[in-house]
Amino acid sequence: MKIKSILVLALLGISQSVVSANTHCSHQEVIVFNCNIGKKVVSICASPNLSAKTGYLQYHFGPIHSPELVFPSKIAPHDQVTGGTLTFSGGGGAYLRFIRNHHRYVVYTAIGRGWGEKAGVNVEKDGHRKANLICRNQPISELGPDFFERAAIKQDPIGFELPE
Repeated sequence: MKIKSILVLALLGISQSVVSANTHCSHQEVIVFNCNIGKKVVSICASPNLSAKTGYLQYHFGPIHSPELVFPSKIAPHDQVTGGTLTFSGGGGAYLRFIRNHHRYVVYTAIGRGWGEKAGVNVEKDGHRKANLICRNQPISELGPDFFERAAIKQDPIGFELPE
């Protein structure tokens, strides 16, 4: 029985390190969202002390160990981030919108009756969708009202419609 317990604990440790290896977030950060998009990864990483006045929330995109985009800076408050929830028949979802100059990066996750789960990042420029990058694996996601309240994320005034 002890051998089985040790084996299970060892496998859990391996699976955790595999998850950690496929994210831009450091071991000291909280993974708020993470998924693979082809050969690239989108990660939202937060400091453990994230609140309205302390900590940070960052969007990372690109290959592991060499992200193409990391913003905003590791400073509080997070004025460049808004969030919202989505309501559907038989489901719902949540999203974070990161604002950088004329670009908006909307990281989302949702589930609905008839179409199942959707997750990814929607890239907008000047209010127009430029790309929708779909998660190719089951995302890690803390997105939702509880996280938004705990992190003091402002309500997104624009709204978001899931891409088809």
